[in-house]
Amino acid sequence: PNAAQSRTCRLAHFAAMDASVVLKVPVVVALAAVLLKALTPNHLGSPEPVDLRGRTYLLTGATSELGRRHADALVRWNASLVLPVRDVTHGRALAEELAARYPSAPAAVVEQLDLASLASVRRFAEAYTGPVDVLVHGAAVAGGQDVRRTADGFEECFQVNYLSAFLLTSLLLERIERSDAGRIVHVSSQFHELGSVSADAMRSEKALASNVAPRGSFADSKLAQLLFSAALARRLRPGTVSVSLHAGALPETTRTGEPGNTFLIDLWRRVQDAIEHASRSAPSPDDAAKLRMHVSTHPALQSANSSGRYYSPLRPPLRRCGRPAEDCAVAPMSAAAQDVALQEEVVNASCELLGLMDGLCGRSGHVNA
Repeated sequence: PNAAQSRTCRLAHFAAMDASVVLKVPVVVALAAVLLKALTPNHLGSPEPVDLRGRTYLLTGATSELGRRHADALVRWNASLVLPVRDVTHGRALAEELAARYPSAPAAVVEQLDLASLASVRRFAEAYTGPVDVLVHGAAVAGGQDVRRTADGFEECFQVNYLSAFLLTSLLLERIERSDAGRIVHVSSQFHELGSVSADAMRSEKALASNVAPRGSFADSKLAQLLFSAALARRLRPGTVSVSLHAGALPETTRTGEPGNTFLIDLWRRVQDAIEHASRSAPSPDDAAKLRMHVSTHPALQSANSSGRYYSPLRPPLRRCGRPAEDCAVAPMSAAAQDVALQEEVVNASCELLGLMDGLCGRSGHVNA
């Protein structure tokens, strides 16, 4: 069988596991974590402070727990924030909290943006006309074990976690590339290793893969982010980079606030608990927030060598790892995420679905032999 068929078989087998088998998964992960701890430093460390005065960070998902931590740290380091949010009331409340905590910092700009609506993404890009130095795709939903569709007809995780981020990147790319600190950060997940993506399914089913139930499509969307990040890195003008990271957390609700995919959520909790108890090396919310700061702010990651890379709090430390800073905390991606042909297929399908021909979609992703 080819690679895509092998991935499909593995995923079908994983989704069909009975509870007794699923319960064994954390044990294996825990043992691996013990070995990882023995071979790596015990602490992630702290990101290197950077004065971000004059730089504008646009964060989706800023009202989530980790998004709030990221926003707080950026403002503490003097960054200007743009907060596109689905619920403007929550966004304004966050902006007011930040203003009260850091009265001398620039006031955060709050704009309405619903990633479940492509029209909303386009309206936001037209309404906000200011600069963007760094774009952080932090918003995500867990999806459900059934197939949920947006008003645009796309499967929910496909659109909210990936396709709308692709569109937003395309619409803001010129502004990002004007900056000498231009950076696109994709908040992905280690769950991408369970994902499957098919350009044919994107076109024919408006989903990232066929037969997503009961495993859900969250893992597929996280794989799509990594595929896009790598393909985008080949298309960016010199000086602008695309990087991704393991979030260290899993969203537990759908877009409407209902419980998310209980299969993945339960597995994630068991894995986290097993690692925590076996090795004390599970990423804490603090570590996850530190990684976001490191990947979104460290000057060394502005190098061409960093573009397309994937970073994880499970690969400590952030700095002083015995290699250049941009080489610290780098994590391996799945074979599917490194499939250049699939990366290009996904970008081409995304451009077709969004009706984009110019800008990002007009650029070549040619790879020199």
